[in-house]
Amino acid sequence: MKLTVAVAAVVASLGLAACDEFATGREIPPPPGPPAPPSPDLPMTAAKARLIMGALSTTCMELATLKYDIHACELKQGKPASDEALRTGLRDLRWNLDKLTPDEASAQCAAQTNELRKTPRPPACW
Repeated sequence: MKLTVAVAAVVASLGLAACDEFATGREIPPPPGPPAPPSPDLPMTAAKARLIMGALSTTCMELATLKYDIHACELKQGKPASDEALRTGLRDLRWNLDKLTPDEASAQCAAQTNELRKTPRPPACW
């Protein structure tokens, strides 16, 4: 009987302690987000673009390489293209892809790659 009363007292005190944390108005902090993607030194290269993608699927690596190739093509044509903007865009992409499941990230990379491939490549870039 005494053991039952002791167990009940412990359970009740734990329950009150849990309620007390909620009563203080403190919010439970959100879970930490994914780690920040790497930020390689400029100028950008295809290898650095792939480095930003980290351990994502080969589909995402392909997307990073294609984005770099488009950037390099713009530079060859004398169009204004910023290495810093490319790096920031790839880091933002990686940050968002890290929040998805691997299958969702791969599907999103495949969709973006297919869209970019529809754009004709200028002769100066071949």
